[in-house]
Amino acid sequence: MSARGPRSIRRDPACGTCRRKCRKCDRTRPFCNRCQSKGLQCDGYPPKFQFCEFVSRLEESRRDPRDEEVHLFLSGSDEPPREHPHEQIHTLSVSPTTGESDAQTDNSPVQIPVLVEQNWQDESQNSPQVLPTSSPVLDISATGSAIDDILVEEENQILLVHFERVLSEALAIVVDGVENPFRSHVLPLAYHHEVVLHALLGLTACHMSLSDDGSSMTTASFKHRAAALHGLVALLAKEETHQLSRSDEEATFATVLLLVFHDICESGISSHGAHLDGISFLCARLAKSEDFSSRSPAVMFFLAALAWLDVLRGFSGAEKLAFSEDVRSLVRDHGNSSLHVLVGCPPDIFHRIAQVIDAGKGFQAGILSLPNFKIILQDADKFFREWDPEQTVYPTAHAHWKPVADAFRHACLLRVLRWPDTFAVPCEDVRIQESVVAILDAFASVSTVAPFYKRLLFPLFLAGADTSSPHQVHYVKYCIEEVERSTGFKHRAMTDLLQRVWEERQANTHSQPNVPWMEYTCSSTMKHQHAYLFF
Repeated sequence: MSARGPRSIRRDPACGTCRRKCRKCDRTRPFCNRCQSKGLQCDGYPPKFQFCEFVSRLEESRRDPRDEEVHLFLSGSDEPPREHPHEQIHTLSVSPTTGESDAQTDNSPVQIPVLVEQNWQDESQNSPQVLPTSSPVLDISATGSAIDDILVEEENQILLVHFERVLSEALAIVVDGVENPFRSHVLPLAYHHEVVLHALLGLTACHMSLSDDGSSMTTASFKHRAAALHGLVALLAKEETHQLSRSDEEATFATVLLLVFHDICESGISSHGAHLDGISFLCARLAKSEDFSSRSPAVMFFLAALAWLDVLRGFSGAEKLAFSEDVRSLVRDHGNSSLHVLVGCPPDIFHRIAQVIDAGKGFQAGILSLPNFKIILQDADKFFREWDPEQTVYPTAHAHWKPVADAFRHACLLRVLRWPDTFAVPCEDVRIQESVVAILDAFASVSTVAPFYKRLLFPLFLAGADTSSPHQVHYVKYCIEEVERSTGFKHRAMTDLLQRVWEERQANTHSQPNVPWMEYTCSSTMKHQHAYLFF
């Protein structure tokens, strides 16, 4: 800000409904009485601040770097919104040399400091990054002083910008025509729920701490994670005595999802899978509920993401599968877009491999007989081999959805072929090699800078764990490094597992036909049965 400070400050803007209808608002919180008296739904109050919008590199090259302009939404005007959103954008001039800024608007009701990153560029690409033209509308007016105090801290503003601009892109497949669910579902919850905000900040700090100059964020990562865990315990305790509100349910789902991603970012190992186990009952209840109004787009995204992570850990040990068939069926039937945008795996493939893993869990527990288990495996093998990527509905017409889907199909085949005896089939078996080559070909067909590339990581891991070919091992290592570079995740658990499998396969210590990677994640000889999650 300049030394003069902001002009025409208004700290009590009208609600969204009154502004839209061009009428006087009584500004009662959290919802205005005027809307309620007329039986209207009050849209609530505008945000106190929003993330700034970055300009493209082409525009930057044509202007003086000492006078860079960034677009900023300034809320609180009593005027009705214009038809075109861009007409509501005001200009904030920022001087990177002095750190001062001068507002260029005449009637700006609220002027809030906004963190601006100069010369931002995604290191995963060698070309300038053109960022989205708008940020989600975030209403934090009714969240209380605790959240306000967290948001005004400079370090937390840095973390929020990093999540919105960098990390959210690494966690989803975002292309034209697809909405980023972490921006549209997770960020708004963080501005309403302190527990979600702490979980988001903890994950983001962990992600930033992995960079060469991010060691200072390690303490922040632990601090916010501890606060999120404390808040999650409070939410679950509230659930035991009083059923959670829909808003609290969404906050619980979002917090667990962010905590699991924190585990993935930190090491790739989720201690005993406690977060997923602890939320499975709530997911099952929602799946069985006949109240379809409770299944908001945000809830469906969280269910799809959590159910996928549950199945993902089931690959490393079937007994770790905790979610119910009702949840997986709901995701298959109503979570098509969520699952595609999150991981690129078609819902019917997700559902079928979950059935196989569930059967493997029953077989290991002695509930399912070997002959019946083999029938399930044979049917699944037939399903995956006959599955046609051309017949699947994808979120957009982008050509890369198909190779990603096909890679997951072959990843599932590799898991099916490892049952009922994980040691029996050598990696040189023609069926194994067919799927390994198909997965590596899928990687070769997708550009390293494409948003799809990173989501091929798990199929790549399965292909790498089932090969002894030196050139295939070399290519797997190269691809993993490319994914790490583009996402910022280090995947220590994954690379350690692969190295142990490759070394043991070469040494052949136990003279077994195969060296199954699952023996290093879940076996009778292991004291701790953690969940391995590679995302």
